[in-house]
Amino acid sequence: MSTRPFDPMADLSLSPVHKAAARRQLDLLAEQTRHPELRDLARDVLSGRLSLRGALVDPRATAVLDQQVGQFTAWYHELSAGEQAEHERQAEQFAEDARQEAAAPDPRPLRSRPRPDSEGDWEEPRPILRKRRR
Repeated sequence: MSTRPFDPMADLSLSPVHKAAARRQLDLLAEQTRHPELRDLARDVLSGRLSLRGALVDPRATAVLDQQVGQFTAWYHELSAGEQAEHERQAEQFAEDARQEAAAPDPRPLRSRPRPDSEGDWEEPRPILRKRRR
């Protein structure tokens, strides 16, 4: 039986392209943001400790995101038409890169439990959880 890595975006109805774009954005946040709350949340999502949906409603993120969205909106409306067009071109390039990334095969190999070569090699699996002896 093979096991797939935890998909932190599985509970969202996103296309593979949008998932790839979200993953790229999370990578950028995890490495480049000045906000430790967002950096930690991005790392939690990428590592599988938290789903993307969970991160978006996490109180650590909502205050920072609300503030940043307001600042971005004000900044964007002050751009000239040419500057806005350039940023839209960059966003389209980002989306195209995400499409290509989504179409590429998953670089993470699937892991499966090793099979014994013969019946004599089989060993009873040990339980993960053990009862404490009193």
